[in-house]
Amino acid sequence: MELVLPERLREGDNLLVVAPSSNIEGVSRGLIQIGLKNIEKMGFNAEIHPSCKGSYKGTSGPPSERAKVLHDSFKNDEVDGIMCFWGGWNSNDLLDHLDWGLIRANPKVFIGYSDITVMNTVLYEKAGLVNFQGPAFITFTHEFLMPWEVRVFKDILMRPTETYQLKASPSYVDDPYYYKHPDKEVKKSPNPGWRIINNGRSRGRLIGGHLGTLLALAGTGYWPELEGKILFIEEDEGGNPKNVRRLFRQLEQIGALDEINGLLIGRIPEVTGIRGDLSIESLIGDIIEEADYPIITEMDIGHTNPIATLPVGIMSEITTDDESLIFLEPCIK
Repeated sequence: MELVLPERLREGDNLLVVAPSSNIEGVSRGLIQIGLKNIEKMGFNAEIHPSCKGSYKGTSGPPSERAKVLHDSFKNDEVDGIMCFWGGWNSNDLLDHLDWGLIRANPKVFIGYSDITVMNTVLYEKAGLVNFQGPAFITFTHEFLMPWEVRVFKDILMRPTETYQLKASPSYVDDPYYYKHPDKEVKKSPNPGWRIINNGRSRGRLIGGHLGTLLALAGTGYWPELEGKILFIEEDEGGNPKNVRRLFRQLEQIGALDEINGLLIGRIPEVTGIRGDLSIESLIGDIIEEADYPIITEMDIGHTNPIATLPVGIMSEITTDDESLIFLEPCIK
């Protein structure tokens, strides 16, 4: 399927914030106001869709209603980009209710992460839409934004280029609950850089996201074609060493690790205990020992900050010599 590129965002554009997964019950009005002001400082207008406050089995609404919100958002000419409030649970409810032709005919920027991995993956696979795994609205609900995160967000979504080189951020924050204390300055740590498990250079279209959420598609008609792809994965603060190893074993057993051309692993929150003797390299070393492609860990992907904005579906290149990820074609128009 030929790829469809969304129109780039411009200063003054309107972002509609939606919740395809969990609702925003319990999120304070003050926190939302901080997010709206920060997005305004970044040059955009943001509006929270009323359905974000809905309630249906822990989500923001019945599957058909959540799908309608997305359809209406893509069709609405006054909406320039769609940003997910956060992830949560059960965006896979929507898949049988979505009109891929409608979405393909009305391409626009769509961005989110975590449980939104399902949407990121299937929008590319079924609609051919280049979309973005990256910061959600909740990412911007802190008084202290990370400049690298904002710069990459704007570079990818506002500035069309033939190629773009992504390298490690200068610092990071490992606090998955930072949004619960928005007025407290976050503790930044110097970033020692991405860590190389397997050296090399390879190319492939970029796909992936939250590991457990991605694997929710395994065995369904929505599982992505991984042959020749560069797979990026991450884990949230609720993960633990045993479960992460089990999920990697599942990737191996369904043949995914034999198909891909490269593996990128995001920085996993320290609270998971995946450190030291239980580092990601130790946990999965025997599972990936025969891999003949580049593997990089500790990348700026997922549930620590900053979060890189990654274009799903774009031809990319991993180069471990200079620890970079290069997008080899435009991802917006």
